[in-house]
Amino acid sequence: MNTPTIVPFWQRLREISLYPSQTGALITLVVLSLARVLGLLPGVGRIVTLLVTIALYKFAFEILRATANGSMEPPENTLDMDESVGRMGVLLQAAFIVMAFLSFFIGYLLFGDAGLFFGLATTLLLLLGWPGACMSLAIDQNFWHALNPATWMQIMSRLGWPYFLAYGLMTLIFLSAANAQALLEGFVPLLIGLPLFYFISGYALLATFHLMGYLVWQYQDELGFTPDAAPLPLINRNADPDQFILDEVAQMVRDGETDLATDALRAHLRERGGTEAVHTQYRKLLRLKGDTTELVRHGKEWLPMLLAQDREKAAVELFRELVELDPSYAVTDAESNTRLANRAAALGQTQLALRLISGFHKRHPKSADIPQMYLLAARLLSERMGKDAEAKALLTQIRTAYPNHALMPEVDALTKLIDSLGAKKPATT
Repeated sequence: MNTPTIVPFWQRLREISLYPSQTGALITLVVLSLARVLGLLPGVGRIVTLLVTIALYKFAFEILRATANGSMEPPENTLDMDESVGRMGVLLQAAFIVMAFLSFFIGYLLFGDAGLFFGLATTLLLLLGWPGACMSLAIDQNFWHALNPATWMQIMSRLGWPYFLAYGLMTLIFLSAANAQALLEGFVPLLIGLPLFYFISGYALLATFHLMGYLVWQYQDELGFTPDAAPLPLINRNADPDQFILDEVAQMVRDGETDLATDALRAHLRERGGTEAVHTQYRKLLRLKGDTTELVRHGKEWLPMLLAQDREKAAVELFRELVELDPSYAVTDAESNTRLANRAAALGQTQLALRLISGFHKRHPKSADIPQMYLLAARLLSERMGKDAEAKALLTQIRTAYPNHALMPEVDALTKLIDSLGAKKPATT
């Protein structure tokens, strides 16, 4: 199988850490965190807590599988994964805890006081095997296969050092979450602290499961994993007007006729156009073939279509993919450039927004959006990256080039804010 060019996970650490802050994941996490308060109710509290935990794990496994299939957005259609996966996830964690305790007990029976080292060694192995077990459960939905140590060992051996690097990152995420909880403990009342602490631990859980899914996506060949031919998380398949071609292509893929399926979709798009599902499926097949040239060509053609349909979030993700495939790519239309930059900034994709703004005045010298774009860049540099000097330089350029512009009050206000924050910083010696 020809795999697409995939950015290594260690080059996407920021995106991985911010994954749970995307709207779909954030809303789910907030709702579950608030529901956790119901665990304080007498009588039914433990049942509610268990149900909330099961729901969180189900969503985490959905994230893992969606990411493993190449989707970098939280799943919105969560009907594909059986409800029992959440319960199996909780049981899997419980089984690992029980095995850890048993290892100390068995070690004591076999080796006496020296059994402590046996228990510690076994627990370390269990901790290292936990990501592999989770990946196995999300992909196969087979509890006993995921619980089998041979499964973890096989995944570790196939991935090699990237597995252990990812494990280290997961440990760092959980330690950071625990540290945040410790810092807040004692400062907030129970009714606020309980959902807040659950939110922090849930955020860490979703980030790590996304990382595990990305590990599967990046090393699909080594793991022998074939991603779904057409993951369409935002599409109602029953209502898609192009369902007939999607069904035909799905059958071709199942029959191993990937090239024929790609040609069929290409012909359909050229002759009739297509829904988002058709475009998404086409790009999925191109990635499987590793056809970078056609991915770039099609992406440039599809991007304005997404913007015309006000699908700005999808357009931003497509732009990100395009610049990863072709670093020289730039949006040639000023209005599209402005919309993408604003949307990328709103989505928290600061580097991508700054890339869209960089050189904007050269690409679009007649655009009325130049002051607004560079004011946005100044805000991003100061507020999100702490680069106050660069932000002030941009603000000075705006003030010099457009002294009478309507945005001058905002330029002055941001300048004063940066100056006031700079004045509060302790002087370095």
